[in-house]
Amino acid sequence: MNFKYKAHLQKLFSSLPHGERINYLFQKHVTHSLPINDTDFSEKIETVKRHFNNFKKYNQENDPGKCSYYEFGSGYDLVIPIGIRLLGFDKLTCIDIRELVFPDLINNTLKRLKNSLGRFDDKNNFPDDVPPVTDSNFREVLKEYFNINYIAPLDARKTGIESNSIDFILSNATMEHIPQIHLPDIMKECFRILKPGGIMSNAIDYRDHWSFFDSSISVYNYLQYNDKEWDKLNPSIMYQNRMRHKDHMKIITGCGFEVLEELPDHPDQSEMNQLKELKLNDHFKNNYSEQELSIKSSMLVLRKN
Repeated sequence: MNFKYKAHLQKLFSSLPHGERINYLFQKHVTHSLPINDTDFSEKIETVKRHFNNFKKYNQENDPGKCSYYEFGSGYDLVIPIGIRLLGFDKLTCIDIRELVFPDLINNTLKRLKNSLGRFDDKNNFPDDVPPVTDSNFREVLKEYFNINYIAPLDARKTGIESNSIDFILSNATMEHIPQIHLPDIMKECFRILKPGGIMSNAIDYRDHWSFFDSSISVYNYLQYNDKEWDKLNPSIMYQNRMRHKDHMKIITGCGFEVLEELPDHPDQSEMNQLKELKLNDHFKNNYSEQELSIKSSMLVLRKN
């Protein structure tokens, strides 16, 4: 399917009451993109471990079991926070700007994580007798069995969390979905609530996410549109801010974080050729070098000193 058809359809969903649920049913029964496939699930588990290892590497003095964890943009299936809990964190706060979790997907996550413990959780931290998650009990189940306090709706710019109280902050494939104007306030809030010496681990994806659905376009496809054109193809349900790596770095360093690791993912030659062949919008052509535009994603590890 051409990505523009899906974009227009999700624009419609975005305008409807309970649009997120309609979109979920569409992805489950029509595009079959939810639950995520086994390959993507395995990659997500590896990402959980990578974030966890970022914390362990730079916060060696603190036992994760005694540390507090905060994640904004936890998403549909909660693979990341549940995985972090199984790796040892014992006090977790997860928020979304809207209530985005779906019980079917949480149940699917729990089943798959339990079946993956041999290569994921060698301490067997999976709790016994976890009941099926439903619309009415999911918060209680998450709290009782995984010590996850899920709060939504909550604005990540103003969480109400105590200053200097969080040991580890994580965002995974979230920051590319937030309007650029809001990101400085979100990062300032993260800096406020993080303890001195605390770690923040961020995975940011700079690729056009429509390319995951439509193989006829490249990961740089959305760089050809002006703002007005892109707005028509950018539903709030699947919002993409089109920021490049240097834009995020400017915000992060401006908020006072020390950058411990900055690991950009560069394109292969085929992808670089796709970028060269694209007719860039003037904003991207005039404000970024080809190298700056080409970075596909990054892992950033930050510390509050």
